[in-house]
Parts: sequence; structure tokens; C-alpha cells
Amino acid sequence: MTLDCTIDGKMLSLSVNSSKPLLQILSEDVDNNTLTSNCHGDGCGNCLVLVNGYAVLSCMVPAFRLKDADIQTFESFSKTRQYRDIERAYQATGNRPCPNCYASRTLLIESILQSLTGAHHADKENPMPRGSVIGESNKLDEKTIVKELSLNTCQCMDTGELLQIVELALSYRSRKNVIRRA
Repeated sequence: MTLDCTIDGKMLSLSVNSSKPLLQILSEDVDNNTLTSNCHGDGCGNCLVLVNGYAVLSCMVPAFRLKDADIQTFESFSKTRQYRDIERAYQATGNRPCPNCYASRTLLIESILQSLTGAHHADKENPMPRGSVIGESNKLDEKTIVKELSLNTCQCMDTGELLQIVELALSYRSRKNVIRRA
């Protein structure tokens, strides 16, 4: 099949098997060898990328789910302003994921922040649908955030630390948005 998508800001047209996992596409067809998968498809979470702003395990998303998708790896995300909000939250809390899961945890937090601020790509849907992290009362749904954060199985941080980072990064992001609107 021909797969038309955007990877790290570059529009690409790739000829791939429709069931080929995104992780394999990134390593074999796009020469992105920075993603790691220690689980061989069992869901460790280290191969996480953003697809249309949603965190997904690249080892589990087949090519046919990626038609016209906007795919972002940590390498391109780490060059954005949004990355700085999360990095500031790591520094302010004194908590930081280990080197093995740093990239995927950061992308998970970004996906949650995009959901909380309504910044997901409005015209694109999540290729791996999950619940919204905003509850019915438009407040943080801690249970859903914890579930979302569990996409990465590394035990280097506890849930309380991760929630604190999400809340702080959200406050940085919210302040920026208020200042821009003023």
C-alpha cells in the first residue's frame, strides 16, 4: 500500500505493507533508529510517538491506521516550545524520568497536555482511541491520566510524581496561552 503521512514535519509517501508496524516503518523506511522497544511488541512503552497529537505505541500501530497522519517523534518534539513546558516542570519538581523512558514519558505528558488544552488536531482522530483526560466537569480526570501514563511501564517514577509534573506543565502552558490572548 502507499502510505501518505507527515513524519516530523516532512510529508512522505511510502510504499509499505499495510500491517507493518509504525516502529518498523520509522526504522526501516525513514531511517529513524532512535526509538527503542525492549518488549518486542508487548507494550513496554519506550517506542511511543505522537500520532495526530495522541500518544501511541509505535510497535502496535499498523500502517493502514496511519493514512494522512501527522507523526511526531521525540527528536522533533524536543525542538518545540511545548517541550520546554515539560522540561521546566521536571526541573521545578526535581523529578525526571530515567534515560530509558525519558522520551516516551515526555511525549505521554505532551499528549495529556494537548488533550487538556484542546490542542489535539481537530480534524484528525486518534488511531488508537482511548478516553479523554478531561472529566465531565472539565477538570483533570486523575484516573484517566494515570491510565494514560501507564502506557510506559518503567518503574523509575511513581504516579504522584508524574501527576505533579503534568499539573505543573499544564500551569506553564495555561499561563502562556493567557498571555498570548491578552
